Amino acid sequence: MTAARSVSASAMHTASASASSNSASKKGARPSRSGLKTFVVDTSVLLSDPWAVTRFGEHSVVLPLVVISELEAKRHHHELGWFAREALRMLDDLRVQHGRLDQPLPIGTDGGTLQVELNHTDPSVLPAGFRSDTNDSRILACALNFSAEGADVVLVSKDIPLRVKASAVGLSADEYHAQDVVTSGWSGMVELDVAGAQIDQLYADSVIDLDDARELPCHTGVRLLGSSSSALGRVTADKRIQLVREREAFGLHGRSAEQRIALDLLLDESIGIVSMGGRAGTGKSALALTAGLEAVLERRTQRKVVVFRPLYAVGGQELGYLPGSESEKMGPWAQAVFDTLDGLASREVLEEVLSRDMLEVLPLTHIRGRSLHDSFVIVDEAQSLERNVLLTVLSRLGTGSRVVLTHDVAQRDNLRVGRHDGVAAVIEKLKGHPLFAHITLTRSERSPIAALVTEMLEEYGPNA
Repeated sequence: MTAARSVSASAMHTASASASSNSASKKGARPSRSGLKTFVVDTSVLLSDPWAVTRFGEHSVVLPLVVISELEAKRHHHELGWFAREALRMLDDLRVQHGRLDQPLPIGTDGGTLQVELNHTDPSVLPAGFRSDTNDSRILACALNFSAEGADVVLVSKDIPLRVKASAVGLSADEYHAQDVVTSGWSGMVELDVAGAQIDQLYADSVIDLDDARELPCHTGVRLLGSSSSALGRVTADKRIQLVREREAFGLHGRSAEQRIALDLLLDESIGIVSMGGRAGTGKSALALTAGLEAVLERRTQRKVVVFRPLYAVGGQELGYLPGSESEKMGPWAQAVFDTLDGLASREVLEEVLSRDMLEVLPLTHIRGRSLHDSFVIVDEAQSLERNVLLTVLSRLGTGSRVVLTHDVAQRDNLRVGRHDGVAAVIEKLKGHPLFAHITLTRSERSPIAALVTEMLEEYGPNA
């Protein structure tokens, strides 16, 4: 059974008719009902979706007491505090409505129950190596004790290590799926075979009607291929094909068809959110930065470029554990941006931009509470952001601002973010909207050595 995918109400009625097992008479134990499960939910789920406990259909949901303590500890967290507070408010509303939370209380509309579990904390059910004084061990002990009493238990967590630990002690474990989207693999780019006359018409009129384009999302890049000619275009809001001409941003030209489409999207002021995916070395950061400098220095459509980077290093180490002040900690993150700029602008231009405060490189801790007006915002390494954090970033955009998301899902350093979370979900939800565009870059623009190593890393796996 997959977490948060509800079973029909009729199944609940049938299952409730079955007799309770003898072990269910113990304090806090669940009666064994055919087809019904007990989902033990950890803190990471509520920090992703504060109302997650209402989404498990007719099944029983258990919150170990330590989850409440962890939510309390996260109330003032720079990124997750709002979600922790909302989850606590939801639990407090239930407390007011039902009087207590330590007994199963009705939740949702399908007959499910919720309980904050005070018992079932005996660590002796865990293997010796797991009997440590950690919150993970407390959650595992709670789930394993319920399982020992006959409940069909599934531990639900967005934390990969905890799911692995659960399986290691014999528990069923699953990721939280209620917010999943089915990713289509949409790259933002298609090829269409057309007659040469249609390509000639596109060059002459800058726009043409094509039946094949009417089903494509708005701003999809189109490579038109004729028998002896070709052209680049993109789908407009009224489902026509608009010619994409050679353009430059701060002296940078697109080298591939995807980069030329990306530049066209980045320079289009009518598009508020541009998503650029692709493996390392495909030019995502360079294109975003040059488009930002073009907007600020040349076109003057925005006042400054603001680059936000997540606080995750390679391997998931958080910034707070590194030595030094905040500026010293941010040094390596900011340097990655300046390394890219060194190859795009002269030292004099870079010094002018910095002296006039036209470029900021900030950790995402600085985003909450701000309203970014007249800014060209770049969210770098967006693949490491959970969906709710990413939506928080997008909600900070003020008047006259645009945002560019650069990401590579193969390089996620946040272990709580899966392939269906964060930026992938945003792409699937927003694709086709006139304010949103996405393009996946495929050709590496780094050295042949870097391209070779990137390919090797992509191919590395259990069957390599």
